[in-house]
Amino acid sequence: MISKELKEKIAQMIMVGFPEAELAEECPIVRAIKNYSLGGVILYNIDLKCYLDEQKKKADLTRNEAARTCPKNIISPDQLQALTSGLQKYSRVPLLIAVDQEGGIVSRLGPAAGFPETPTPQSLGEKDAPALTAQAAEAMAKDLQLNGINLNLAPVVDLDLNAAGLISRNGRSFGSDPKLVYRHAKAFILAHRQQGILTCLKHFPGKGSAGKDTHFEVADVTSLYQPQEIHPFSWLIEEGLADTVMTSHIHHLGWDKKFPLTLSPKILRILLREKIGYQGVVISDDLQMGAIVKRFSLEESCLLAVEAGVDILLDSNNSPEGNDPDLFLRMFEALIKGFEKKRISKSMIETSHARIMELKRRIS
Repeated sequence: MISKELKEKIAQMIMVGFPEAELAEECPIVRAIKNYSLGGVILYNIDLKCYLDEQKKKADLTRNEAARTCPKNIISPDQLQALTSGLQKYSRVPLLIAVDQEGGIVSRLGPAAGFPETPTPQSLGEKDAPALTAQAAEAMAKDLQLNGINLNLAPVVDLDLNAAGLISRNGRSFGSDPKLVYRHAKAFILAHRQQGILTCLKHFPGKGSAGKDTHFEVADVTSLYQPQEIHPFSWLIEEGLADTVMTSHIHHLGWDKKFPLTLSPKILRILLREKIGYQGVVISDDLQMGAIVKRFSLEESCLLAVEAGVDILLDSNNSPEGNDPDLFLRMFEALIKGFEKKRISKSMIETSHARIMELKRRIS
């Protein structure tokens, strides 16, 4: 029999998205927070299913147009402040409220919702003035802090190594030189810390060499991955600048013939924890991405991720299929069953919970 206390610790290991811009008592996300002690949420400005439907009508639909046509959780500063404060009021434990605010195309707080344009990491890397990166990051972090968001799933510390890949095409990397990426990521992180905002190094151990997009398909980097891709991660971790680390769904058959790296104990438990020495929170990349869902059920991917060493299971609930109102419960019940079947142990859960609580102490 699993105790109520252990169930709450399991719920703290889950971070999910939800469709609402305004809260009501009957919302599944409110019930997950109040009744189960859900650990975190992730917010989006665009509903992906709507966006893909609208793209069929207008192929050149921009992100800003999509944010106006297909809004999700972020519509205006006043609305966002009401949403985040409401979420925290329902939670007995400080809630992690996360967004991807990398700058440029991946900015959930954007002009459509009344927020300023932000420079791309690529443009900042090209200028190579860390003071300018710090200035841009400070402005972003102030907006996050003012609007009740405490975790920025940025910076990207992948190297720009493949012009065909999504990281390069969308200007999401500071550059191809690991030392340059490290310098700018450090400036970005320190500017966020000054505003009390947590950050996340992504996507470990680097997916800048990938040509295919893990949002939709398997990306095999076995012949593409370059050893220097791991350097920005290891250098930032060594300096104590990694609040959290996000995994990558890439495949590398030289490292793990069976699993994408998010689900690989060889990468998370041995390379990241033992060899690099990182002891903080590991967050999975979105478990709803094609690289995962095309091979594993939600329930199986949750268990494999925890077995591999993930502390927080992230699921955007923002897929081409639309919203799943039962998403949190499916993930929660999968972990309960995994515990009952002895696939995940009490010590795994308690170790992850201790890391998460230590992280939350810094925002409370």
